[in-house]
Amino acid sequence: MHQLTGNWIGRFEAGRERDFRTGSDRRGQASTLRLLFNGESGQILPWAAVLVTLFLGMSGLVVDVGHMMVVQHQLQASADAAALAAAETLPNTTYSSVGQTYSAGSGSKNIYTGLAISGGTATITPKCLTTVSNWGAPCNSTTPNAIAVTQTAVVQTFFAGIFGVKTVTVSATSTAAGKGAVPLPYNVVILVDSTLSMNAYDSNCGATQMNCALSGVQTLLQSLYPTEDNVALFTFPNVTGGTVSIDSSCTTSVPSSYTTGHGSSATTTNYNSSGRGSSGYYYSMLSQTPYPGVPNAMPYTFPPIPSDTSGYAPPSGTWGPTYQVVGFSNDFRASNSATSLSATSSLVKAAGGKSGCQGMQPSNYDGDYGTYYAGAIYAAQAALLAEQASNPGSKNVMVILGDGDSTAPNASGSPDSASASMPADAAHATQSLSSNSYTYPSSWQTSTGFATSNGSYPSWNGECSQAVDAAQYAATYSGNPTMVYTVAYGASTSGCSSDRSYGAHKGVSPCGALQQMSTGWSSGIKGYFYSDYNTTGGDTGCQAASKNNQVTSLNQIFQAIATDLTSVRLIPNNTY
Repeated sequence: MHQLTGNWIGRFEAGRERDFRTGSDRRGQASTLRLLFNGESGQILPWAAVLVTLFLGMSGLVVDVGHMMVVQHQLQASADAAALAAAETLPNTTYSSVGQTYSAGSGSKNIYTGLAISGGTATITPKCLTTVSNWGAPCNSTTPNAIAVTQTAVVQTFFAGIFGVKTVTVSATSTAAGKGAVPLPYNVVILVDSTLSMNAYDSNCGATQMNCALSGVQTLLQSLYPTEDNVALFTFPNVTGGTVSIDSSCTTSVPSSYTTGHGSSATTTNYNSSGRGSSGYYYSMLSQTPYPGVPNAMPYTFPPIPSDTSGYAPPSGTWGPTYQVVGFSNDFRASNSATSLSATSSLVKAAGGKSGCQGMQPSNYDGDYGTYYAGAIYAAQAALLAEQASNPGSKNVMVILGDGDSTAPNASGSPDSASASMPADAAHATQSLSSNSYTYPSSWQTSTGFATSNGSYPSWNGECSQAVDAAQYAATYSGNPTMVYTVAYGASTSGCSSDRSYGAHKGVSPCGALQQMSTGWSSGIKGYFYSDYNTTGGDTGCQAASKNNQVTSLNQIFQAIATDLTSVRLIPNNTY
């Protein structure tokens, strides 16, 4: 040991002496070089080569793993989109083709450059899940309530091939529950035509059109959520504030003879004794005593635009006009899971949902007033905005049912000189109906408060156009649009006679008016319009578009609307 130490010391001193003579100190370099070339530690070179290879391999693996993560994210994102789109179609059977359209498959909407899924198509699997059924979206052996989408891709590696790994298989699965599983808070106005024509018999439904419409309303109430939704029932023409409660009180039944006719074939004289006049307008003998089992109709009123909430509730005074039959309430069912409607609810009574209660019916004198949508729509929109203000986070919905043909006469043109369906001046705005009189609220007595002949709201010309404008106003309300669904009930492809030369939509038909009144129709969105053209006298030319055309009875239509008011959502893949 000492000898070895001495040799190292000698070498060190010799190196130091040489460096001293040259004026530089090379002790560290000399020692390092001697150790490197004369010692045994040169074995580090092969280790360095191995480590460099390992480092390069690890770097390559990082690149490959990163690439696989990107592919995985792309697969998952497209699988999510495909599952949601497919679930959106339920309960229709187009879910498979829709799912493929929004997948990452060849030619699909969510394909990524350089990514090809195995087989070129996604695997679309319908599911009937108990958990989702318990949420409120039932299913059976032929109708699923959830959709699973699986996509697989084989990814080429960049560097892992060094270790013999040429490809890696990446997959993604997404499951979405169909509509009906997730309730959202809504304020809903159901606006139902109750004019005299609704007493016509619908042989396809097996009852009067009025009662068939109310059956549809009951279907909607069965599917909405009392913990989330507030619902109001509106109608037109409006009725006196002192008699409107008759529709929801069930105090007086209406005999069958009252609802067996309409127009000239009406069978109850105090309901409508004279039918149509020579000018084509409905009118009645106002000297007749009004029937006690239904409210008294009133001339159409014109609430201010856009948001004077007095426009939807009866103004001060006993006999003020109102379009609102029942205000917003959520007592239509005892709970979300309750299977029957609540017999104590005024809304349910007005919808005919209580045994022995006929529900809302066409009112006394409404044969005089014809049909005019615009005023009722503006009133309903004002009500929705007022209700929404007390329910933060809620959304507004309006469901409009009718035949689309606006026919209200102006006062001076009506064969019944006492009629003031579309009052042209203050003199016609105040009139006597039997012993009950009413006066327009003073805030409405403005230059635009009464109808004119120019085709702009309010006017007895261009009435269908005004209905379209009113509904579109609600559907596009700035920053807070109302979802407007329209249900064409026996709507014709001809009519709207007052729009032949007037209005913003000249030449529009009743069917076309209801189509354009629905949300998004003019923008190519067709999902908010439905049509029951199978009713007696219906027009087969008035049909809905796309999947909505598969739903043609009122009960089915209202069920479809209720389903549409819930959202699809992604759920865990292991949901049972």
